[in-house]
Amino acid sequence: MPKQTFYNLSDEKRENIIGVLKTTFEEKTVFDASVKEIVEKLKIARGSFYQYFEDLEDAYFMILDLETVDVHQLFIRLYKENDYNIVKSLESYRDEISNLLFSKEAYTLYKNRYLYWTVELEDRWKKYNQKKFGDLKNKKVDENLDMEKLYYIKAFIHNLIQRNFMEKWTKEEFITHFSKYLKWLKEGIETWQ
Repeated sequence: MPKQTFYNLSDEKRENIIGVLKTTFEEKTVFDASVKEIVEKLKIARGSFYQYFEDLEDAYFMILDLETVDVHQLFIRLYKENDYNIVKSLESYRDEISNLLFSKEAYTLYKNRYLYWTVELEDRWKKYNQKKFGDLKNKKVDENLDMEKLYYIKAFIHNLIQRNFMEKWTKEEFITHFSKYLKWLKEGIETWQ
């Protein structure tokens, strides 16, 4: 999470930093970007960057936090809104997620996240969110959520999103594939014979 010194900056300076970071992480993965190139674009000292952020990943996570939606939390929200009806929730989700993934503003941020995310980044992302939201382990869990089923759905969704970016699908192709997967889930594996 950005340090307090980042929030103490004027709105104009903060927006400038956010703009440069967003452009950088749209053009490059977090592994290809560098603090050196960011501070050069911002025309600030390298030390100033570290007054605002712990490191490059911290800045990257801030951009993800500001510019993207946690697609799994989105599904859980829709699942609750649809009274825990999995099929209805997935149909709503298909429409919302396709709009998110193919939004001009966030397409490359999602692409870089789903193609280049690592276990180490996942661990750091969890820590980033713990700083932001506190420890979620002690929060009351919704008893209507069957976590094993949700992990299964998460795997199906994650695979589709990854394939979408790897195979460079159009929005329509993504929706077609999602609908096909959903149909198979509804019918069950026994119908594949």
